[in-house]
Parts: sequence; structure tokens; C-alpha cells
Amino acid sequence: YIDGQTIYATHGHINSPANPPKLHKGDILLTGHTHIPAWEEYDNFLYLNPGSVSIPKEGSAHSYVILEDQFYWKDLDGNVYMTER
Repeated sequence: YIDGQTIYATHGHINSPANPPKLHKGDILLTGHTHIPAWEEYDNFLYLNPGSVSIPKEGSAHSYVILEDQFYWKDLDGNVYMTER
């Protein structure tokens, strides 16, 4: 829990946007399984995927996510290419 929000972090092969765990409005589902960076709003949660540092898919950068004051998607050179508050 961070500031009253649940961040449900999982690999993504069982729980995913198509099969989410029980979440509430404003909660975050964080998975990696697809190796594709994502930020998608659903009715009851926000779906985030950091992409992949080793095997990125669909032409995406080798990437990861950092949570500071917001989520930052970064490539391996540390360049921010996407953010989410």
C-alpha cells in the first residue's frame, strides 16, 4: 500500500488485465509478462507494465520502471520516455 492505493505487483501470467485480482478504483496492477511497456486505465484499476530490460517486444526499448513521485519508464541509458502520476 502506498498513500492508500494498492499496487499489486505480479509476473502477469495468471493475473493480468483480462484476469485481474480484486482491486478498487485507483489501485494499480503492475505486471511484466508481455514484455511490452503499458499504461492503461480500466474501470477499477490502472494497468502498468515496465516492458523488459532483456527481451523487449513490439519494437519497444529495453526498459524498466522507477517509482519516485510518479512512475517513470526509462531505457537502459536512463532516459525517461514515459511517465504516469
